[in-house]
Formats: sequence, structure tokens, C-alpha cells
Amino acid sequence: MKKNQESDVGKASGVVWKMWLTMKLLFCFLLIGFSTVYGNAFSQVKISISVNEVSLQEVFEKLTEQTGYHFVYSNEMLQRTGKVSVDMQDCDLGQIMAVCLKNTGLWYRLEDNIIVISPKFRQPDVPQKKITLTGNVKDKEGRPLPGVTILLKGSAVGVVSDVDGNFTLTVPEESGLTLVFSFVGMKTQEVVLSGQQVLHIVMLEDVSQMEEVIVTGYQEVKKEKMTGAVTTISSEKLSDRYTPNLIQNLEARVAGLSTYGGKPIIRGTGTLYGESAPLLVVDGLPVEGSIEDLNPYDIASVNVLKDAAASAIYGARAANGIIVVTTKNARNKGKIDIDFQANITLYENKNVDYHDNFLMNAEEQVERASEYYDYYFNRKYADDPSMTRDKVIENFGKNITDGAQINPVAYAWYQHAAGNIGRSELDNILADLSKNNFAQDFADNIYRRQVMQQYNLSLRGSSDKFRNNLVINYRTDNMGIIEHKSNWLNVYYKGSCDLAKWLVATFSVNGVYANIKQYGNDYNVNLDPFSYAQYQSFYNADGSVKKLYSWYCGNEYMPLQEGMEDLGFNLVDELRDNQTKTRRQEMRYHGDLLFKIIPGLTAQTQFVYEVNSQNVQQHATQESHAARTIKNAYAKMDTESHKLVYMTPETGGFLQTTHTSGNFWTARGQLNYTNTFGKHEISAIAGLEFRETKTSGDKSLVLGYDEQLQSSATHTVDFGTLSQMSNSPYFQMNGSPFPCNQFAFTPYLENGMGIVKEVRHRYGSGYFNATYTYDNKYNIFGSFRKDYADIYGLDAKFRGRPLWSVGIGWNAHNESFLRDLSWMDFLKLRFSYGVTGNIYQGATSHMTASSGDINSTTNLPVASISSPANPDLRWEQNRTANVGLDYGFMSYRLRGSLDYYVKTGKDIFAPITLDPTTGFSSMVANVASIRNNGIELAIGYDWFVPGNRRGFSWTTNLTVTYNKNKVLEVENPATRAYDLVSLPYKTGYPVNALWAYRFAGIDDRPGLVGQSMYYVENGNTSHNASSASVDVLEFGGQSDPKAIVGMDNQLRWNGLSLGFLLVYYGGHKMFAQPKSEVFESSWDSPLNIVYLNSWTPENHSDVPGIGEYASTSLGSECRTATNCLYDADFLKIRNITIGYDLPEHLTEKVGISKISLRFQINDPKALWIKNNAGIDPETLGIRKQASYMFGVNLSL
Repeated sequence: MKKNQESDVGKASGVVWKMWLTMKLLFCFLLIGFSTVYGNAFSQVKISISVNEVSLQEVFEKLTEQTGYHFVYSNEMLQRTGKVSVDMQDCDLGQIMAVCLKNTGLWYRLEDNIIVISPKFRQPDVPQKKITLTGNVKDKEGRPLPGVTILLKGSAVGVVSDVDGNFTLTVPEESGLTLVFSFVGMKTQEVVLSGQQVLHIVMLEDVSQMEEVIVTGYQEVKKEKMTGAVTTISSEKLSDRYTPNLIQNLEARVAGLSTYGGKPIIRGTGTLYGESAPLLVVDGLPVEGSIEDLNPYDIASVNVLKDAAASAIYGARAANGIIVVTTKNARNKGKIDIDFQANITLYENKNVDYHDNFLMNAEEQVERASEYYDYYFNRKYADDPSMTRDKVIENFGKNITDGAQINPVAYAWYQHAAGNIGRSELDNILADLSKNNFAQDFADNIYRRQVMQQYNLSLRGSSDKFRNNLVINYRTDNMGIIEHKSNWLNVYYKGSCDLAKWLVATFSVNGVYANIKQYGNDYNVNLDPFSYAQYQSFYNADGSVKKLYSWYCGNEYMPLQEGMEDLGFNLVDELRDNQTKTRRQEMRYHGDLLFKIIPGLTAQTQFVYEVNSQNVQQHATQESHAARTIKNAYAKMDTESHKLVYMTPETGGFLQTTHTSGNFWTARGQLNYTNTFGKHEISAIAGLEFRETKTSGDKSLVLGYDEQLQSSATHTVDFGTLSQMSNSPYFQMNGSPFPCNQFAFTPYLENGMGIVKEVRHRYGSGYFNATYTYDNKYNIFGSFRKDYADIYGLDAKFRGRPLWSVGIGWNAHNESFLRDLSWMDFLKLRFSYGVTGNIYQGATSHMTASSGDINSTTNLPVASISSPANPDLRWEQNRTANVGLDYGFMSYRLRGSLDYYVKTGKDIFAPITLDPTTGFSSMVANVASIRNNGIELAIGYDWFVPGNRRGFSWTTNLTVTYNKNKVLEVENPATRAYDLVSLPYKTGYPVNALWAYRFAGIDDRPGLVGQSMYYVENGNTSHNASSASVDVLEFGGQSDPKAIVGMDNQLRWNGLSLGFLLVYYGGHKMFAQPKSEVFESSWDSPLNIVYLNSWTPENHSDVPGIGEYASTSLGSECRTATNCLYDADFLKIRNITIGYDLPEHLTEKVGISKISLRFQINDPKALWIKNNAGIDPETLGIRKQASYMFGVNLSL
């Protein structure tokens, strides 16, 4: 193969040449053609071309179609050459190139199958003294850059870097000479010579080039030709900060995308019941797996499609926008690139301070509990003529023996009231309890510092015909709790092969394997330290382990019923004795064949098959609280032998297994056509797509299970009899039979019985879109798709409703009257309108029935009708109009976009009231409509542009999102206030509206003291407002932010980098820290700190009374009342990143091309929170834990 031949340089249409130069869009088919004939075949290829007064770019695109050679060039360089005319038949490519470049000052150079266009160089006249410079040029990631133009400033002396990025140049031996390094997709750099003879140059990306090609999943579209609203994020931008998953990394980078609460939503909520998350597309096809399963280190680019023109090609799955991910591919031909990344993230220890968590501490709660129990044992009976102090004490003692939940403060006062201890001993006990700090005990014994580690190894290589990419990613997380751990392994292989000059095959396999160990299910054991009273302790006074007793567990003071197990538990033991282990496997197989039929026409077939499997096992040992509860619940006294017998195995625990699996496939066949004739260009695609999804599973339950012996006794159990028992025949708790169905069968046994019902859906689609471009100035776009789904179809007119979009674009910067504006690089105006769809899987056009339940009387299977037929069922539709402006000024130092949109949802699924004679009171139907409208602004500015690695750079990217959401039409049959609070949809208000009861103060009337009051009809007040008219409610705002602002700053100097991301969320509200009413004896869990200011006759506050002044009636209104409604606006630094790239002359000594170190702080303390209560809107309580990441990246 001929190397370093004097040749000319140019650019190919499409994404391939971008990959070669920028190393960013690494998807699709590099190095087209056979491997051994490029150099010799160059002069043998016979070509015919006839064009008149067209740009060199158009000529090169035609040559690419005929030869397979791809051109690399600078747009700016070609714009100075003007139009050319060529009419040559059956000529060598070299002859045609010579004619095309005549009198242009340009020439070409062949590197493999890449033709690089550059200025025509000459070597300098030989001076008396000269020096020879050598060096290499690489990108930020340490990858060599071939084809870089190195020019001696002010002259025509220069060279082009070779395939390994190396160069040699002879220049006069003079001080102050300047070399100019330029490369497509990179920012031009100037280096002043000061005696050095070996140069190592690192070039930085040029934003204008990086975002020029947009990947939609069905095709690649040049930015100039795109009429839709799209935001592109390159892998370099993603690597500026580390996040465990992609969604977190996209926060504040994409105008119009909200990730608030970890829930991604594009351009507001457009549905009430349907899917609201955007569709995820990876390497061209949608995926059924989770976005969290994507390897963050293997992403080449992300394109977020926001309006109908960009996303309508996806039809019924496009209403919520599309996130298109392109994974990386092999970079350099003839070598294997090895990259390794490792990072460790350390989380702050959880803050368990009671006051910081808005709770009373032990001393405060003991003091207020003592006030109550003093009243309870010494004064409360005075208000009841039928009660005496002795009777109060007697009843309390009976509660103890019956197994009621008794806290140690109450027990100490009972002992004092019963005369068992004196006042001084009581005071000592209370003083000791006040010193306890259960949350700290919990942190010391249960919590541990959360540590997450992630390792990534990638190997990429290519030859003439093959491209290979293998990436292995491993993540482990101790989850911050003892006996908890998660391991996650992602293995991904992608390869492509030139099977023939006209056929390219691409194939990939992705496997995700996850193992998670965590605490098993137990309704009575909670891993929240604040669910237990502050004055409790992990240990008794003698140092022995102390047991805890929750609801229906009895108490530590009661005598144990004969033959029964003590239901007290120790949390450390429970975490060991009751565990759930989840094993998950996801496999994705993807194949792609690209047929090159004739120049400009290709056919593509794609098939993806996904299979996932999840196995969840809960193993509770014999010593676990759950197993002991089952044993007690199903014990009975034999009437003949008068001995205690057990209806479940007397020994062993239980093993509950749930297995689910899914099989999903998508097949697509597509034709792609592009053609340029004169000033006209047409690109079009048309295809068919079919998809199927199927999920199923099964459950099993083993009782009497011994893991060590691998034995069980399930066959001895009559589950039919157990399922019919409401109460235990022997075991007593709280003075009555233990409710075994509620607290044993349902939580522990029932979930392990039965099957996971199979759900299968099939879809079919046909689609077409086309773009027409005139003179690189004007674009017209149209898209059409028709979708079919098996859940619709009783009415033929709804079986396949068309979804479509149109768009127009004007590239103003290409107009002759604007070309002379040197500061204007790019200016585009675009408009689009279209209809996209959405699916709600919970509805069907057929009447459906479900079976599997057992009749409680007959013990026979029963079936029930779950939903009525709806022959008018159809897709949800979103009609979106968008007008946008894209710009780039001052050599793209200032760049960005501005969009305004109106998105109106029609036929939105919502509840509708039915005639009772149908047998149903309501059903979900296409009866609602929603409108979202908003503004999106993205601005990027380079404050300082570096000349080289040592130079200082500072780039700011600002995104602003504003969305206004409103329900235009919905039937809400709510007549009571509670109904509207629960289902907040109302015409004229946001989808996520907050409806609040109007707080009217605390009641001080006899018999009602201490309880909250709310305004009801006619200005009256009442404690119970939930049953009042909906008109008594106040609109409190919406729970999702109206405005989102993100500002990302990146500063670099001499290998050092500093980045920080500011985020603002505002315009929304939240219900938090409700001033709930509590029972007078509710001292078994921490009370909110606001109760230090609770209502008393001497203190008329707005906090309900507690203890002696507690309400006798508890309402739910307090959780959504105006006195717990807060502003949720906040401003935070999301993360701060500090990095350092070691100098190349140091890394090369150890055989490594690049070493990067990084330190990142995530979620430091908020800069500003609007509410005055100190409540973090993202947690509704204390602020999120900060974390600290240390990472290293190596490239070989």
C-alpha cells in the first residue's frame, strides 16, 4: 500500500469521515472496500462525472458514491474555492482530482481509503541554517490524529501528519516562528517555537464539527438538513463528569429534559396513565431494558429528539421524546486500542442527628412522654367517673400481659404507679433512657460507609475488513448497610465486517449480569432508624443484645405463651437470618446487514433479540422473625391429646422464589436513498418494522427449609386450610387471636404461590420520510408512519392510525448576502409540526378476565372480569408545533439554540364514569387532553480558547427550560375533597396539581382541644374536611418544576481541569413535614421536632396537641394541608470535578499514551433553598448525601 503519497484532502458525506477525524460518532462501517488494493486501485478506478457550477463538497460526495473513498477537509477551506465544473468520462480518480483542484491552492493525500484535502505545501528554500522538527498530534483522549495540517505561519511551508499522527517538518532556524495546527473537527492551534525540536500536540474539539451529524436511530442527518429539535451530547462532554448512569449525566445538559426526582421527562408530562419516560434507542433499535444498564464508558454520542419532526419516525412510541445512544467503535486501523478506567466513590456517612432530621431527640421525647404518662396514671381518670387510678393501673398491666406494644418510658411510669419503684428510681430510669441514641446505635451497628467501585476495560481494533470492539464493565456497591451488596457486570462486543464491496455486516452481543443481596421482606422489621424510638438501645445495661418489638410482636415484659416463640428481634441478627437474593441476566443480540445496491441507494436489514431473566429468592431461617411468626400463627391445641401441634413445619425456615423472564424482538427492513443533482439534494428512507414483547414467570414456596441440610417439609402443609384462616386458633396477641391471614399468610406465604401471568403484545409498522435540500439553503422534510398493535382493533378505523410530521429549515448562513459576515458561522431557522403517539398497556379493546384466585368457600379456582370492552380504544396522540433557531458565531465561540413549542395531547387515557347497569362503575378511555408549551434555550461560550495544551480555556454551557402544563379536558367525577386530592386531574390545572386543605388553626373547644381544623363550606371549619365538597380545596401549585436552569463550566490549563455544574429548579411546590395528629400514646417512634411547640391551653400554636391534649380523631388532611405546603425552588452545585492529565513525555516512558486523574464531589450542600424550613425539596427532608469520587483513566 502506498503511503505518504502527495495527494489532496476532502470530506465525505455522512458520519464516516467524522468518525475518522473526531473519534466521536464511532458507529458504522469505517474503511469501506477490500484490504489490499487501495493504493494500487487508486489509479485503476475508472470514473465518469459531469457537473456544472457546483461546490467541491458536492463533487466529493459524488466521488464517494462511485469509489468508496471518503474525503476529509475543512468547510472553511472549501468555501474559498468557489464553484467548479467537471465533465470527464472513464478517467482515473487521480486525473479527476487534478482537474477539480486546479488553481485552488489545494492538493490531496491518500491515507488508506481516506483522501485528505489540504493546502498545497512546499518545502522552504534552503537557508544557511535550518532545523528539522518532529512530533506527533493526538486528541484529548490520547488517540493519534492522521491528516492534521501543520503549516509554518505566513508561508506555504507545511506537512500533513501520517496515520499515526507523526510528522516531520524542516523550517528556518529562527526564533519566534509559529506553527499552525489545523484539523477537521478540532480547534486550530498555534505553537510558537522557542528552541524545541520535538513537539507533542494535543488538539481540542471544535463544537461546530462535533455536532454536525445527528443520529436518529433510523438514519444519520447533517445538522444543516435537520428541521427538528435535537440536542447532541458527545462522549467528550459526557466524560467531563462521572455518573453511575446516563440519565444523571444528561441533567442540565439538554434544554427541555427534566431529570427531577430521577424521572426523565422531555417537554413536560403529556399523559395521565400511559408511559411518560422517553424511548431509549441503542445503535439504531429500541431496547426493552433499563437505561441504567448502559455502560457509561461506552457511549460515543447521545442525541435527544424532542419534537415531532425529529421523533415522529418512531410513531406510537415517540410522544415522550427519544434518547438515541450510539456506542463506541474501533478507532485506529492496524492496532489495538486499550482503555482502562477505574473509580471509587465514597459516600458521606448518613446523618442520623435527630434535629437535623426534623425529629425530637431522646431527652425531648422522654420529657414529653413523661408528661403524658404522669397525666395518664395520675390525672386522666379524674375525668371519667367510672374509672379509678387503681383501675387504670390494672388495665395497663393487663395490656402488658396481653402483648400490647409497651415502650420503656410507659413501663417505668407503670412500675412507679404500681408502687414497684420509687420516684428517684423512676427519675434514674428516665435519665438513662434520655441518654440513649438509637439512631446512632443503628448507624454504628447497621450502617457502614457506602463504597461503590467501577472498572471498565475496552479493547478496540480494526483491519481492512474487520472492526472489533470489546468492552467489559464491572461495578460493585456495598449499599451502605451490613449484609447488603450488589455486583453488576456488563460485557459488550460489537463487530463489523466488509463481506463484499457491496455488503457490510454489523453484529453485537450485550450481556448484563447483576447479583443483589439485601434484607428480605418483613412487614414488622424496618431498616429506617427513625422508625424506632430515640430512647431505645441496641444493648441492655449488662451489654447483652436487646430485642425490639413492633406491631403485633408483643413486648419484652409479657410472659411468653406456652409453646410460642418470642417475636422480639435484633436487627443485626435479622439482616443475617432473612435475606433476599436477586439474580438478573439481560442479553441483547443485534445484527445488521447493509447492502450497497447502486450509488446512492442502500438496503438495510436489522434484527435485535432481547431476553431477560430474573430470579428473586427470599430465604428466612428458622431464627428469623418471619419464620417465628408463621410458626406461632399456625399453632393449635389438639382437642384429644391436649398437646400443641403445628400446621406448618416446626423446624426450618422458608424459601420463596419468584422467577420472571422476558423475550423481545424487533425486525426492521429499510431502503435508504440519497442523490445530488446540481443544487438539489434528496434523501429518503422507507421501511417496515415488526416487534413482539412477551413476559412470563412462576413462583414457588418451600417451608421447613434448611439450607445446610437441603431439606424441606412443604408436602406436610395444607395451604388451602391456611388460606381460609383469618385468626390463629391458639396464638393470642393484644388480648385476642392473632390475625394470621393479615400478618402471616399474606406477607410471607401468599406471595410465593401461584404464577406470573404471561403478557404478550405484537406490533407492526410501515414508515417513510424524506428531506429535500436546495442549494444547501432550504430544507423541506416530511415523515409518515402507520402503527398497528394487538391491544387495539375492534373498530377498523382505530387499528392503524397514521402518525406524521413536516418541517422546513433555512440555512441563512449560506445566503450570499450573509457570507461576508465573518463573525457568522452558522444560522438556521426551522419549523416543524407533527403528530406522535403513545401506548397505554393497561387498556384493551376486548373484555378481559383474570383467573388464578381461589374461592374462600369452595376452595376452587375462580375467574373475574377485570375490564369491560372498549371498541373505540385508540392511540394517544400528541400534536407538536415547534419553531427553533440554531446559531454559531465568532468561529463558534458563541453557539446555541432557541426553541418554542406547543404540544397538545389528544385522546389521552383517563377515567370515565359508566352507567352502573353495565356492571362497571368506571373504566379508562381516550377522553382527556393536555397541553404543554414552553421555551428552551441553550447557549455555549468559550471565554478563553487555548493555543495548545498549556493554554488556558474556559467554556460555559447554559441551558434554560421553561414548561407550562395544563389539562384541557378531563372527566373527574370527584365530589369529595379527598377524591380530588387522590386523583388531582382537573380541567384548567397542571397534570401534577397539588390540592390543599385550607388550615384553619387548632381547635380549643372542650372535647376537641388540640385537633387541626380546616375550612369547609360556607366559611365554616371542621376537623374532617376530606368528605367536604371539592370546592373547599385550594390549588397549591404543581409538584414538577416549571423552570430548570443548568450552567456547566469547564476550565483547563496545562493539563489541569476544573468543572462544576450549577442546577436550578423552580416554580413548583411540595408537601413536606406534615403536622400530623397523633394518638395520645404515640411515643413508640420519634415525633417531629415541631411538636416541641404543640398546642396547649397556654400555647395556642398551629401544631396539633400531643399527649394530654392529643386529638381523639386522626385525619389524613394534615398531610396535604396548606400549613405543610412549601416552595420547592432550589439552587445547587450538583458536582465539582478536578482533573489532571499527566504530560505525555512522562506517560510515554511507561508505555502509556495517556493517564488522567480525577476527583469529583457530588451533591455538596445546597447554595440556596427557597423554603425557610430548611427542607431539601429533593428528599422532602434532610439533604442528599454528598459523595466523593476518585478515578483514573489509562489509554495504551
